[in-house]
Amino acid sequence: MLAPLVPLMLVLLTQEPGTAGPTCRSVDTHVACGYACKSDGRTVKCAQTPQGRCQLVDGRAMCFDPPAYVVRAYGGSPPESECKTLEGESACGYNCATYFGKVQCAKTPAGVCRGRGGEVECFDPPASVFAVLGKDTPKAECRTQGMDFACGYRCQASSEGVKCASTPMGICKTESGRVTCFDPSPGAMCAYGRALPAAQCRSNEGSAVCGYACATAFSRSACASTPKGICKVFDSQVYCFDPPTTLEAETACLSLLGLAALEGARP
Repeated sequence: MLAPLVPLMLVLLTQEPGTAGPTCRSVDTHVACGYACKSDGRTVKCAQTPQGRCQLVDGRAMCFDPPAYVVRAYGGSPPESECKTLEGESACGYNCATYFGKVQCAKTPAGVCRGRGGEVECFDPPASVFAVLGKDTPKAECRTQGMDFACGYRCQASSEGVKCASTPMGICKTESGRVTCFDPSPGAMCAYGRALPAAQCRSNEGSAVCGYACATAFSRSACASTPKGICKVFDSQVYCFDPPTTLEAETACLSLLGLAALEGARP
C-alpha cells in the first residue's frame, strides 16, 4: 500500500513553496504559513491567498493580498502588485506613492495615491464599481485646487475646493462656486449594470442637486436616487420616491458586494 504513495511524496517534497498550495516555512523560531512565502533571513512571511504575492524589498520580506472582490472581478488573475519602501516605511499594493518619507499603496489596480500635508492618501473605487465593470474599471484621478485636492471620478474644482464622484457612473456639478457630487447606490448599479442611465443635476437655491427624475418647484429642486424613482410637485414642494432595487439586482453582482462586506468585517 505504501509503494503508490512514494512518487506522490517525492513530488510534494520537490515542489517550490507556494506554487501548488499553501505551505509553512520557518526561520529560527519564526513560522509562517500561506502562499508564495519569502524569507529575508530573519523572518518569513506568506501571502494568505493564492493570488497574493510576497517580495524581498531592500532585504525585507513583504506580502500583499488583493481583495477578494478584485480577484473575482479580474477572473482570478488580478494585475501584479508592487511593494515600496522609503526611510524605514514600507507598503504593498497598487500605484504606490511616496511623499516626505511616507509611502502608501492603493488596494486595487484602479486606485490612486497622492501626497498631501506630509502624508500619502489613497483612494480606491468601491466594490460596486468592480462588480459592474470588472477589469474594465477605469483608474481614478486626482485633481488639485490650491492647497486642496480630491481623488475619484469626474472631479470638479470651485472656490470652495475640489470634489470627485466615487464611481465612474457618478456626476459632479458646480453651482455658485460650490461642487455637488452624486453616486448611484450599489443596489441600483447591480440592478442596471453597464446600462445604468446617466444621472442629471438641477439648480436648488444656489447649489446643485443630482440624481434621477429631478423636479423643480420655484427655486427648489429634488431628485430621486434611482432610475425608477419619481419626483412630483405638490403645493409648491417636490416629493420623491424610490422603489427598491435589490430584488432586480444581478446575483453575481450582489455576491461580489458580499465578498467586500465580509472582508470589511474581518478582524
